[in-house]
Amino acid sequence: MATETLTPSWKTVLKGDRRAFRRLVEPYVDELLRAAHRELEHYRRLKELRPEDLTAEELVGETLITAWRQRHRKPRRLSLRAWLLGLLHRVLQRYVQRERLFRQLWELSLEAPVPSEPIYDDEESFWEWYQPDDIERWEDVLPDPSSLSEERLIVEEVPPEALEPLEPIERQVLLLHDTHALPIQEVAIVVQRSVRETAEILQRARQRVTAART
Repeated sequence: MATETLTPSWKTVLKGDRRAFRRLVEPYVDELLRAAHRELEHYRRLKELRPEDLTAEELVGETLITAWRQRHRKPRRLSLRAWLLGLLHRVLQRYVQRERLFRQLWELSLEAPVPSEPIYDDEESFWEWYQPDDIERWEDVLPDPSSLSEERLIVEEVPPEALEPLEPIERQVLLLHDTHALPIQEVAIVVQRSVRETAEILQRARQRVTAART
């Protein structure tokens, strides 16, 4: 698994070199844009977002700004590519949460009690990452290898409606593993689950998509 945090280039980034940061993230911008277009279309189909709310370019831009600000929190075991894809999901999740809250507040009567929670909830815990114990061995937590022996699902060939029955975490795991081809260990870190549980989620997602297509 890649560990950019140990390279001289990433150490330079941690010291505040913005140009080094741009050089490192540039190879992943196109993939981030494709992911952003896909995710925005998903939330628009769900009526969670409107076309004018957010563009793919804005989402990627906010993701990269967040990556710069959160660069010291990047897990050592997570590649830069996987980390950026995970951050994009988190940034969009936070945006959708805010839109839901705004919508709820708009629908409330002016005489209703003021919500106890702030509109902008920027607690640091939202940006914390699951970091397995360094002494943990992947072979100790991987499920039966036969459960991961299936070929990747070609999500691009799946009708969008076939993905709708998936839970958000099932959809994220499926896309990260089968579309972006991230190792199951990295997917586990991104979604804050053990490797075994992540593999089980992946299998469940594949089964549900297959059932939805039949």
